[in-house]
Amino acid sequence: MKYYYHLLLILLFFTIPSFGQKEAAIWYFGNNAGLDFNSGSPVALTNGKLVTKEGCTTISDKNGNLLFYTDGSIVFNKNHQVMPNGYGLMGHNSSTQSAIIIPKPNNPYIYYIFTVDQPLPANADDNPLNDMDAPNNGLNYSQVDIRLDNGLGDVVITEKNIPLVTYNPNDSEEIKYKCSEKITAVQHGDGVSFWVITHFINNFYTFKISTQGVNKIPVKTTTAFTIPIGGYLANAIGYLKASPNGKKVVIANNSSRRTNEKGPKGNPIRDTGNVILFDFDSSTGKTSNEISLLNNSNPYGVEFSAKTKKLYVTANKFNADGETILESSLIQYDLKSANILSSKTIVNTSPLISGALQLAIDEKIYRAGYLTTDFKRNKISVINNPELDGTSCNYIPNAIDLKTGSIEQGLPPFITSLFLYTFSHEFNCFGQATHFFINSVETIDSVVWDFGDGTISTEREPYHTYLNPGDYKVTLTKTVNGENREPVEKTITIFETPNILATPYKLIQCDTQDTFPTDGLSIFNLSLANEPLCLGKKDYEVNYYHSIAEAENDTENIQSLPVIYQNSIPDETLYAKVFQANSSCYNIATIILHANKNNTILPEPFNKCDIGDGTASFDLEQKKTLIKTELSLPADVNLFFYSSKNDADLGKNELKETYISTSKSLFIRAENTEGCYGTGNFEIIVEPSPIINILENIILCEGLENPSILLNSGIISTDKTSDFTYLWSTGEITPTISINKEGEYEVTVTNRSGCAAKRKCIVTLSYLPKINNIIVHDLEQTNHVIIDVNNPNDYKYLIHFQNGTETPFQSSTIFENLPGGFHELIAENNDGCGQTTKSFAILNAPKYFTPNGDTYNDYWNLKGINSNIYEKAIIYIFDRYGKLLKQLSPSGLGWDGTYTGKLMPAEDYWFTIKLEDGREAKGHFSLKR
Repeated sequence: MKYYYHLLLILLFFTIPSFGQKEAAIWYFGNNAGLDFNSGSPVALTNGKLVTKEGCTTISDKNGNLLFYTDGSIVFNKNHQVMPNGYGLMGHNSSTQSAIIIPKPNNPYIYYIFTVDQPLPANADDNPLNDMDAPNNGLNYSQVDIRLDNGLGDVVITEKNIPLVTYNPNDSEEIKYKCSEKITAVQHGDGVSFWVITHFINNFYTFKISTQGVNKIPVKTTTAFTIPIGGYLANAIGYLKASPNGKKVVIANNSSRRTNEKGPKGNPIRDTGNVILFDFDSSTGKTSNEISLLNNSNPYGVEFSAKTKKLYVTANKFNADGETILESSLIQYDLKSANILSSKTIVNTSPLISGALQLAIDEKIYRAGYLTTDFKRNKISVINNPELDGTSCNYIPNAIDLKTGSIEQGLPPFITSLFLYTFSHEFNCFGQATHFFINSVETIDSVVWDFGDGTISTEREPYHTYLNPGDYKVTLTKTVNGENREPVEKTITIFETPNILATPYKLIQCDTQDTFPTDGLSIFNLSLANEPLCLGKKDYEVNYYHSIAEAENDTENIQSLPVIYQNSIPDETLYAKVFQANSSCYNIATIILHANKNNTILPEPFNKCDIGDGTASFDLEQKKTLIKTELSLPADVNLFFYSSKNDADLGKNELKETYISTSKSLFIRAENTEGCYGTGNFEIIVEPSPIINILENIILCEGLENPSILLNSGIISTDKTSDFTYLWSTGEITPTISINKEGEYEVTVTNRSGCAAKRKCIVTLSYLPKINNIIVHDLEQTNHVIIDVNNPNDYKYLIHFQNGTETPFQSSTIFENLPGGFHELIAENNDGCGQTTKSFAILNAPKYFTPNGDTYNDYWNLKGINSNIYEKAIIYIFDRYGKLLKQLSPSGLGWDGTYTGKLMPAEDYWFTIKLEDGREAKGHFSLKR
């Protein structure tokens, strides 16, 4: 084993890089437009292939040589050809910031393209006919490996369009949009990693990109302001930028309206946008201290000056109908002012539309935009001295000729905190001389380095040896053109050499993957050796090599052996390079690849019951115990389960604890203290549970003699009842039980496989109608009755009239417009549990009678009088002078129109009736001859 501590030897093994930091030297944008800043001044490029209204991004190597560029959808290589797998990225060329390119830390070959789609409302509504490039794809990333396609680079097919969640997945509306059109990036406080930042509704989402790759779990910061999705697409538009010193973030929201409803005249609603400034913590990825700088406007582009002294904004002004851009403003804020908001200065107002602002490596800010009447659009504007106040910043519109290219609204974003402001270091292992260097192309007069341990240096690229491992805050103060720049601070870590296994580690694999089970050759998962080699420490990284020389020469840790590796000879020796992320410290361990003869393990199937969707819950820890007992395996054998034979052979993607699945085969890997002991498989089988009606409501009728009802077990399947066992909550074990009381009864039905299902029977006693009273309103213009009954909604009602007709059943307890007579009410239980009847009378006085001896209508009497009900009722008849002419009995025929044997004249007569229930009614009628 070789310990990495000889400084002179170390320096021979490391290649000292060139630190030009010109990754942002070449731009492609608009329609075939481009700029080259390698010479110090921008030179127009006419070989670009982009045709984009807004979003675009470009990346070069550290020496300013173009690598590739994209509009967020198509990726072009340095020869301006579409990469073989460069189609179909999920950005959109009409998204404000459709893409940004981030290099993978400490790897010169891998880059990540982060893309942002255009979140169209048409893709989010319920009408599929109006969709435009649906669905809204939100934020995704794709990996580019510059070594592919003979060094021209290509998108890695397995790392293409990987989604990142910047919304609430439980909110159906947020899912429809997923993200705004904003994205930016800044260097992490560790000086190695990066943050990618976006904003949606009221949250910043910050993703870390480290030497390990992209962390898909973001840091989330909730903002006080909210940009509603009801106002998309306009609300999504506008730039997001991070300052070069990594301490500020600014967001421009072109609109913040709550809906897309038009104004009173059908015009778009304008002047609702805002610009908000935040502090940014590059160590945690969180924003804070928001300051609202601009409101009731239509902002679009934002950018910081190189020293983060000034902030610039572009904003449009529309005509009264909101349809036409009249002019735009270039606005400056002084970030060093005690009152940033009041420092607002309008630098320029012009007919140009408010395009993007982008800081270049020459520390000037370039502005996109054009006259709507200018069809050439071949000029780009520039702020020559962005650090100066107001109009002294020397803004020149249409300053640079793009030749055959044309400008639109967008310009390519970069990580300005990396390319323009920061410093870097290498050799951070304890005992090494740490090398510090500056990442900028400016002309520097002098520097002062404070190494954070009480020592300083004025060398441009000093080497410093720390006396102890640990964290140190390093400060760089530069003087440029006679001006002292703001100090740059960064916390660095000096690491100790990893402590690793001192003896060779034998990684034992079962010889199962070829037709020669004893040849000592197999396929190994080298990562299974990581933990024992690192003595259980999991924050170390491990790469494997054929030789110590290969391990030491791979200074960028990118040329190691694949983790899935087949040995070429029995007991082949490999070398493990153990190191910490972001560290130059490493140690080298030895690993021996040994292939054992395989022991075949074939246990009994594992049966569990269906949980209702064709799957079962399998307790794999229980099965491990069962297998060891069943097959009498040695005590030191540990079992691991996998869903495929390949995973089992390689010991990856282990299934643990509770596993929910359909019926399938699982694969076993058995290991003992020496390594792989054997492999095998077994079946997990989902046994069907009884198919039953799990709930039934049953009625038990009142009034039956010896009432009872038969409850069944609710089996729906065609299986025989004898195929199951039963256990009722009453303790009975028969398929059916007889009950005579209301209540809840449960039965557990179990099949021959031991799978059970429960059924509940809710038995409710249904009562006969109890009629308390029939309230009669008669001798009125419209007779009606009201039924007084307990629980009236449980019954239906019908009246059987004296003449043999009847009403239909009704749920109401009120009957209207009833004829006079003696009738019967029938109240019937809605559950079919019987009827109750009750008689009643409706009194009705005839308006006239004709006592002429034709046997029709010869007598006057009240209808509805019944001697059984009203046997004590008395009817009195008077003439118009109040003389009593007749007293009638309910059982009589009535009055025949005579008085003392004499016919009374044809005229009106009056009556009074007194009923035994206390009612009294009066009226009159006519006698007609």
